[in-house]
Amino acid sequence: MASKKRAAQRGATRRPEKAARREWHVPAWIRSIHWSWVVAPVLLVGLFLGGREMVDRWTIQDVRVTGDLTVWNAADIISQVGWIKGQGFFSADLQGVYDNVLSMPLIKEVRVKKRWPGYVEITVREDIPMAVWNSNKLIGISGDLMAIPAHLNVDKLTLIQGDIEYMDKAVKDYRLIQQALAPVQVNVRTLSLTETGSVELDLSNNWRVALGRKNIEARARRLLKVMKRLPADQVAEVDLRYGKGAAIRWQPQQEKG
Repeated sequence: MASKKRAAQRGATRRPEKAARREWHVPAWIRSIHWSWVVAPVLLVGLFLGGREMVDRWTIQDVRVTGDLTVWNAADIISQVGWIKGQGFFSADLQGVYDNVLSMPLIKEVRVKKRWPGYVEITVREDIPMAVWNSNKLIGISGDLMAIPAHLNVDKLTLIQGDIEYMDKAVKDYRLIQQALAPVQVNVRTLSLTETGSVELDLSNNWRVALGRKNIEARARRLLKVMKRLPADQVAEVDLRYGKGAAIRWQPQQEKG
């Protein structure tokens, strides 16, 4: 028995439908953060550069000096730091001003401040000249060694001579001696230290004095007693390098004609 074949379908056939593709969209808030990372630094740099250019239009126009000045005057200090004028108010090199002023001889303390709208204020405190060291340096009352300002007259200052290793000792001894001699108003014109550190003096009353190396304060007090007992114009030299007393060399007697 013949089987009946199923008739073939005619006409267009449907394609099987593909599954819809799922697309992922970046949330708006993430996109905004992403762009802020790029834009924000650019804006900040632009604002910084633009702001700096704007504020630097305000410049330092003047330098003013205050303080109790004796050796220097305000014009001397201003001339030392005149280069600060014209610098931006906010970018001015105050450290450079401080270093320049402090490097000047006898300037002991410096304060530097910017003052609106456009000047620098410098406050200074001077050291006091105490003595001359080896004819070419100055010793301040603080004991610091420094150059001698060209305009400073040092003729009336004590001359201290010796090796640099004895400088601290010389300053200490000098102070003790000056303090001891204050009641008789006799000054030390020259204080010399030998190679062994022994102290020798040339005084304003024209006495030559040997104090030795030790017990300087006690020997200076003994020198004061000698001054009060002996006529200054008859003494040439005093040697106090003994445990007690003093050796005296008298001025030569002038013959009367």
